[in-house]
Amino acid sequence: MNNFDFLSPTRLVVGKDAEKETGKWIKEFGGTTVLVHHDSGFVKQNGFVDKVIDMLREDGLKVVELGGVVPNPHLSLVYEGIELCKKEGVDFLLAIGGGSVIDSTKAIAMGLPYEGDVWDFFVEEDGVPHDVPTKSTPLGVILTIAATGSEASNSCVITKADESLKRFCDNDINRARFAIENPELTMTLPPFQTACGIIDIMSHSFERYFTPEKENDILTDYLCEAIFHTCMECGRILKDDPENYDARANIMVASTLSHNGLTGMGRTGDWAAHFIEHELSGEYQSVTHGAGLAVITPAWMKYVYKDNMKLFLKWATRVMGVAMDYEDPQRTVLEAIDRLELFFQSLGVPTKLSDVPGVENLDEAVMEKMAKRVRVVHEDGAIGWVKRLYTEDIVEIFKLAM
Repeated sequence: MNNFDFLSPTRLVVGKDAEKETGKWIKEFGGTTVLVHHDSGFVKQNGFVDKVIDMLREDGLKVVELGGVVPNPHLSLVYEGIELCKKEGVDFLLAIGGGSVIDSTKAIAMGLPYEGDVWDFFVEEDGVPHDVPTKSTPLGVILTIAATGSEASNSCVITKADESLKRFCDNDINRARFAIENPELTMTLPPFQTACGIIDIMSHSFERYFTPEKENDILTDYLCEAIFHTCMECGRILKDDPENYDARANIMVASTLSHNGLTGMGRTGDWAAHFIEHELSGEYQSVTHGAGLAVITPAWMKYVYKDNMKLFLKWATRVMGVAMDYEDPQRTVLEAIDRLELFFQSLGVPTKLSDVPGVENLDEAVMEKMAKRVRVVHEDGAIGWVKRLYTEDIVEIFKLAM
């Protein structure tokens, strides 16, 4: 186990009608003028956003509203939100939605007290960001989709749409003060969104589970495996019974625990699949992050598994239920990857790029363009820790995903 520093200060408020206490929690953290940020979608159209705003006003809070968040949230709306908050004297931000809304809210929260361009926190030169945030406006979350874990993570991902750049800022200053999780709010999600959320949750723990061969972390092996089993069992339940409260509740909590740092304690997270997918959904902005991960993750596994065969065999046998083939261990791993793809497909999510709506004209030149844009983590220009991946490797992973 590596040395580590674990912080997870976000208060989780889980249960039916939990959103009724939102005003209390905002005031607990000093809020008086609140930006309510959302995507203008179903939560607005069904009256939920207006219901929350009415409750906040009844609690004596001033409310400012900003909708319009899109999947792979745009920097342009972040700029708009910062200016609106400055004009209205906002001192607390409330995200109502899922990962895209939460990330947009985090970016506004960082940009509000900052004198420069908030994009400085996301864009890098030679692996070093232009600036690092030191202050952020307090924020809270009412979660309406279990997926990204952004409600309790330190990560914020924003897209500069005019340049097809999708970049992240990981900093503990991003962590929400509270996350309200009412499983009933997720019951009306389309099956595809529920499925993409489950895949994203699993991916956050895949990134932490599959580590360099030298590492041996028994506790977090089991923590990650618990996330995998929970997602697969509840995913199967929700496919047939989308209003199953307990399955929804377990998925919501799994979302939070998979990305608040718990499953990565003492481990070297790989994150190559995520970085590659960021370029995919940056290039094709209609691609949902979870759907992109459904095609990139299995392809990445097929490309790197030999570099930590022991851990991939552990996952294959303990999680995917594949009988160990001692004469041909590789067959064991490949069978497990096939089963993972079949699970994703059973949820209604394609596992090949050629089947993903919106991915068009993807030839080797486009693959190479995306591969060259990937945010590197090593001085030699590579990404990943299980296996160091360079531009040519990333192109091969895209090809495997076809």
